[in-house]
Amino acid sequence: MASDVTWWAGLAVALAVVLGLQVTRVFVSDLVFVVDQSRRLVLLGLIAIVFASPILAPLVGRLSGGRLLPVATVLLVATRAGLQFVDWPLARLILAAVGFAAVNWMLIPLLRWRARAGLGILAGAGLDLALRTARTTIDLPWNPGVGSHLATAGLLVLLLVAVVLVVADRGPVEPRGALGFFAFGPALGLFHLLTGNIGFAIVHTGWPLAAASALLGFALLVGLASFPLAGRHWLGWVLTALLGAGGCWLAWDDGWRAAIGIAAAALAWTVLTGVVALGGRPLRVPASVLRIASALALGNLLQVALLFRYYTATGDHSIVLALFGLVALFAALEWPRAWPAGTVALLPHIALLVAGPLAGALVWQLLTTRVQEPVPRAGGNDLLVVTYNIQSGYDRQHRWDLEATAQAIERLQPDIVLLQEVSRGWLVTSSADQLTWLSRRLGMQAAWGPASDDGLWGNAVLSHGQPLEIRTTRFRVTENLQRGAIAVRLAPPTGSLWVASTHLDDPRQAVTVRLAQIEELLVFLQPMRPLVLGGDFNAEPGSPELIRLSESGLIDAAAAVGATDPTSADDRRIDYLFITDELRPLAGSVPPISASDHRPVVVRLALP
Repeated sequence: MASDVTWWAGLAVALAVVLGLQVTRVFVSDLVFVVDQSRRLVLLGLIAIVFASPILAPLVGRLSGGRLLPVATVLLVATRAGLQFVDWPLARLILAAVGFAAVNWMLIPLLRWRARAGLGILAGAGLDLALRTARTTIDLPWNPGVGSHLATAGLLVLLLVAVVLVVADRGPVEPRGALGFFAFGPALGLFHLLTGNIGFAIVHTGWPLAAASALLGFALLVGLASFPLAGRHWLGWVLTALLGAGGCWLAWDDGWRAAIGIAAAALAWTVLTGVVALGGRPLRVPASVLRIASALALGNLLQVALLFRYYTATGDHSIVLALFGLVALFAALEWPRAWPAGTVALLPHIALLVAGPLAGALVWQLLTTRVQEPVPRAGGNDLLVVTYNIQSGYDRQHRWDLEATAQAIERLQPDIVLLQEVSRGWLVTSSADQLTWLSRRLGMQAAWGPASDDGLWGNAVLSHGQPLEIRTTRFRVTENLQRGAIAVRLAPPTGSLWVASTHLDDPRQAVTVRLAQIEELLVFLQPMRPLVLGGDFNAEPGSPELIRLSESGLIDAAAAVGATDPTSADDRRIDYLFITDELRPLAGSVPPISASDHRPVVVRLALP
């Protein structure tokens, strides 16, 4: 049986990890939109400074008279409570940055003296998965409401209780070295991208939310069950590393092959992260705070560098393999000759912390999910179509509020919505699966058109009718992030109709790139008639891009009915709805909605 203090220390680590993952998502996502993603070197510098904050732990310890753990805990509780209620973007950035530093400072004293408590990192990963599953992938700091506030309060109170009991303990210590701390950054980076990414699992398996979350949770539990066996011999490391590397590669596939890959990667991640969290063999004298802080900071900086490359390359598969390789390397250096006494006895506690909340979250999802039935349309031979760049849920004041996005769409009462800048699990855009959430919230069928290499960022179509056919393309020519288009065939009251959503490159000077993308787009759409094409074209009326679209026979439907107001935050008209001549525009508008940095374009169309 694990000693009481080790159990409480493990619980404190688990809760710190949950809160740390939450503040990381807020900090990284909000920073990208407050600073602007085009200022990439500035973003990289600011993120690197915050992620290197563990290096300040020795200074904080000296200034607090050796009370690093209680001071860091109070800072984390205060900042995380603030994030639940503050919506001013700059204030949230500061709170999240301090919260991130506090989490890292907490882990140093906890794991420096209680090595087995490192397994709490795995419990924290499972608890984080459960919380996001229960809230349809949206994190608690972005979830206003009594339920989210109570859940946050419960986490913070439990963390305070656990830390008080750890600090009050005077029992024997379990000192450890610094090497394993290098792996924490890469391990958490891999969790954000793959092994804890619900959106990734939904997109690549094609499974519903509950099934995708269950897959990740089951793999984590199997990893915990495999833990004692894997650590008995160095061959355990070889097999785990091979399994994980193969899983990271296979996960980029689709269907059952992706499911097997995701499960293998998550299982291997659990075993290897558990090894580095334990820190190998216990030592007689623990590593100094400075050495551990330096290792933790360097590992975080490795994570920053690799994640920066991943997102600037629009989802680079090789980065996932690199992160896994780093975790596997550090695990090999820490691979134990034998588990510390009491480690195996602690595993059932960790498994319970994972299985209990996740089972509750899955039951909640199953009870609250309603089957979407096609909505019968009222009589008439017309459709209301909307194109809307939702900026991944961020409004013009840089606040993330997907509910405001949903309300904006709901007020328009559209039959079809063409969406751009939709994210389905990117850390830099909240980590939420925004399409799954919007589809459920609006009661509409969703079709997905991935543009990024990892399939998690792109365009989408929402409709009340079941899509008859879905086609997607990625443009071969690009300058800033990958771009693409989705086309969906629907069955309105008469005949069939193709609707398409696209998003062209955004640097103003990239005219040549956009013209090349338009040529690819026209080839892709050529056989589709009648057609509605909507999107963010990043080109103004009279530009070469718009002239080329007009020459192809497409009609600017909004302009035909006088809906020519600016659509972007910088007062340019760059969002359009084009139609083929089989369709006729009846009315249109550009509503003054501020739930994104773009305004929607709305057109009512008469069907042939």
